[in-house]
Amino acid sequence: MFKSIRLKLTFYFALFLALILSSTSYLLYQNAYNNQIANMDGSLHVIIHDISNDIKEDELEETYDDIIHAEEEFKINPLYVRLIHYEAISKMQFVVAQTNSIQDAVFAPFNLEKSYLTEQIVYQTFNGHRTAMEKIIMEDKIFFLQSTMAVTFQKNTLLIFFAVILIIFLLSLLGFYLLVSKTFLVVRDTIADVNKIEAYDYTQRISTNNVPNEIQELVYTFNKLLLRHEESFRKISQFSSDASHELKTPLTTIRGEIEVGLRKKRSSEEYQQILEKSLSKIMEIQQLIDGLLFLARTDKLEIQSSFEEFYMDEIITECVKELKIMAIKKFITLELHLLPLTLKGNNGLLKIACINILKNAILYSSNNTKINITMQKNGTTYIISFQDEGIGIAKQDIEHIFDRFYRSDTNVTSHFSGGTGLGLSIVKMILDIHDFEIEVKSQLGKGTIVNIYLKSS
Repeated sequence: MFKSIRLKLTFYFALFLALILSSTSYLLYQNAYNNQIANMDGSLHVIIHDISNDIKEDELEETYDDIIHAEEEFKINPLYVRLIHYEAISKMQFVVAQTNSIQDAVFAPFNLEKSYLTEQIVYQTFNGHRTAMEKIIMEDKIFFLQSTMAVTFQKNTLLIFFAVILIIFLLSLLGFYLLVSKTFLVVRDTIADVNKIEAYDYTQRISTNNVPNEIQELVYTFNKLLLRHEESFRKISQFSSDASHELKTPLTTIRGEIEVGLRKKRSSEEYQQILEKSLSKIMEIQQLIDGLLFLARTDKLEIQSSFEEFYMDEIITECVKELKIMAIKKFITLELHLLPLTLKGNNGLLKIACINILKNAILYSSNNTKINITMQKNGTTYIISFQDEGIGIAKQDIEHIFDRFYRSDTNVTSHFSGGTGLGLSIVKMILDIHDFEIEVKSQLGKGTIVNIYLKSS
């Protein structure tokens, strides 16, 4: 019906207010009306009783003047009084005396046949008038003294009530509409803040100052959306920058090898060497692109929503089995000392992290050495350690080993055989997704220890 929330709220408020005001007004009106009728009955009772006493104490003819001039005597205008003689046998009635300018229509149509049986004053409302009647017996004759007054309250007060209700209704409706409009100014300001956000600039946020609680949840949700877009845009920008920067060297090498090979005729062995070098660089490019795509596409909240329980000790055992042949080629012994450990996370990603760490340890360990993979428990925290006897990492390089494409002089940060410099960045991202911590301790010429700190589920 209404597309505007403001109009819809105002419409529902108008219905509710109309219902409340009409119900309240009706009750107040009925109460006031009943009080007025009670007051009129009291006045009519006094008038009837006073004239009735005069009739009973004096001669009937002497009271005619009191009846005729009742308005002046009781100072009530209009006031109508009449005395009726009723013959029970013939059921005929005759007006004996009445006030001046009387109208029969203002008297209630009492059933005199039944009324003459009662001795009490009876009351009845008819045609906007309240009538009281009392039976009087004089000289074995039945008379009925009737007195009536206009119920002016009913019409006048009803109009007053209607006018007051209408004024209250309109003022309340106007006030509510202005209040709702003022409340929605916050929404308008919020929309203005949203419109200020420029394309590809997701660093801006909508302010929550002076924002009602009902709107704050919407603002928080929108700011979270901006944060996700900012992170996605940052990853895309980072991917474009990294790809354009890191692909230049291997592509230049491949181009150079091919150009050299095409300068003159060469033997099949020389062409094979050129192709092998080119293939090696192509594989390096593939590994680089895979790593960049992983870093660009990884969404922490999306991955966390799909966490499942698994056995971490089994994952490490699988990693050792996969890299066992690689270790045998260098006569490296892999020793396992694990504890049963159940985790909640992404077992595939954690396997990638462990393989990268273990592969790095094998690549940069000397022949005929040993790598220890151990698991210890410290309170609620488990510590997985990878300790090798390799070439080690210089102290000044340790704080940079998780940076993208960082390479020290010894290339210790290269996780892939091609040396893309992304391996430890991927490891760090995977552990951050799981809210795990990683620590690296190393000495040149003595080896490296990589500790992963995690909590079991």
